[in-house]
Amino acid sequence: MAHEEPLEQHPRNRPLSYGVFLPPFAEFAEPRRLVALAQSAERAGWDGLYLWDHMLTIPGMAVADSFIMAAAIAQATERIRLGMMVTPLARRRPWVFARQAATLDQLSEGRLVVGVGLGHDGWKEFSSFSGEIVDPVERASFLDESLEILRRLWSGEQVDFEGERISVHSTEFLPRPAQQPLPVWVAARWPHHRPLARAARHQGCFPLFDPGGREIPGLPEPEQVAAVRTKLLDQGGPTDIDIVCRGVSGLAPAHELVPRFAALEEAGMTWWLESFGRGEPPAVEVEAVVAAGPPR
Repeated sequence: MAHEEPLEQHPRNRPLSYGVFLPPFAEFAEPRRLVALAQSAERAGWDGLYLWDHMLTIPGMAVADSFIMAAAIAQATERIRLGMMVTPLARRRPWVFARQAATLDQLSEGRLVVGVGLGHDGWKEFSSFSGEIVDPVERASFLDESLEILRRLWSGEQVDFEGERISVHSTEFLPRPAQQPLPVWVAARWPHHRPLARAARHQGCFPLFDPGGREIPGLPEPEQVAAVRTKLLDQGGPTDIDIVCRGVSGLAPAHELVPRFAALEEAGMTWWLESFGRGEPPAVEVEAVVAAGPPR
């Protein structure tokens, strides 16, 4: 297999990181409760807290703005990384997003991760509003151009860009993000080629696997992670690229967690995100899981 290499030769040479991944919906749409959860996560040893970024969800359920929530979390914590997983860039003007992200990275003193993706219209988050891009092919084109614009704006240099959908002719965007480069993780539904090629051009990949056919419920298969890593490297991705997986470790037998995470780390996974749904489980149960610490 191409690019196959033992774990000890991985240039990233860092331990597996563990994050909390949840929507700022329902009870966690209340800003102070979500900030308190982030503080609890930091105390309990989690390495990051990442928020869904949506406009709509189930009718009647509260939704909070992820950027404002992330700013509050950045101010209330000192160590954990934070960000949106993932922002559909077709819903944002890239120059506004660039300014917001640079400011948030400065506020957090270099702890922001930018998660981006295509988005979907399952809850009519595009088709409910005039002027939004409903067609996924068009959204993909907008995403690619936006990513290039973001890269240039975050460089702190003058930008002259003419794309098929977007043009930018701007003086320097200052201040730059605290991190150079600002980490960008790209969502990619496995095994689709185009989003994997897009992710290979950035600092991380957030692969979305079919949940069926897993040996251990709630956890991806090491073979899936290894296949993603191989494909990313074949596409020219950096050898230290982050591979960020989500799931529910509580569904797995406790005695199998340590060896399974070791196998996933060896396969190339660099981040595990403990995933929670929209309003389920109840907030008090989420808080208890987070307070108990990551499944190390």
